[in-house]
Amino acid sequence: MSKLYEIANEYAKLMDSDLEPEMIADTIEGMEGEFTDKIEQLLAIIKNESGYAERLKEEAKSLNERAAVIQNKIDSIMAYIASSLEMVGKKKIRAGIHQVTIRKPTETVEIIDSSALPPEYVEFETTIKADKLAIKHQLKAGINIPGAQLKVGKPSLLIK
Repeated sequence: MSKLYEIANEYAKLMDSDLEPEMIADTIEGMEGEFTDKIEQLLAIIKNESGYAERLKEEAKSLNERAAVIQNKIDSIMAYIASSLEMVGKKKIRAGIHQVTIRKPTETVEIIDSSALPPEYVEFETTIKADKLAIKHQLKAGINIPGAQLKVGKPSLLIK
């Protein structure tokens, strides 16, 4: 069986040829079956690969959940060790090949009410975002907008 692009090229060449319309029609009829069969095979591949991609996404989600559970367990064990060391009054301990040291906690600032802060302690962020929908309407209406242009995307397939 031919490749899809080969069938499409043959079809295009046939349409540009100087053959009689009856001959073109007969040849196209024969090619159309092969073309349809090839499309059907490719659609089956899409269906299989889509299912595989979904299963991989589910597996990734499951692995991320398991990693979070394990990380929580690690954090819990570390907190348990730290509280045990504090309870016995030790800052350092050597256990086999490991050495554990309790570090001083870091100081962090907790903002309780950002609206009550004096202006000298507030930073402002300005985000500039283009209104693409408004720009699109203006460009379609024939109005030139510097820094913007209409771009035609790729056609997409609808598979039913």
